[in-house]
Amino acid sequence: MTGCKTTEKIIETKYVLPPKPQRKELQAPQSLKDYAEIINYYEHLVQEWENWGNTVSAMVQ
Repeated sequence: MTGCKTTEKIIETKYVLPPKPQRKELQAPQSLKDYAEIINYYEHLVQEWENWGNTVSAMVQ
């Protein structure tokens, strides 16, 4: 005589993540204006990564 056995149903969820922000190669700065543009570029890149992280976090919750 066999008894009942409880089995756990495993649910696999696959996520399609948005593409990661990509960094572009920048030329060495030659002037103060170049430095300002590089700082501005990296500030926006950080914001893109933060938005990407928030999007991914929202998807998996």
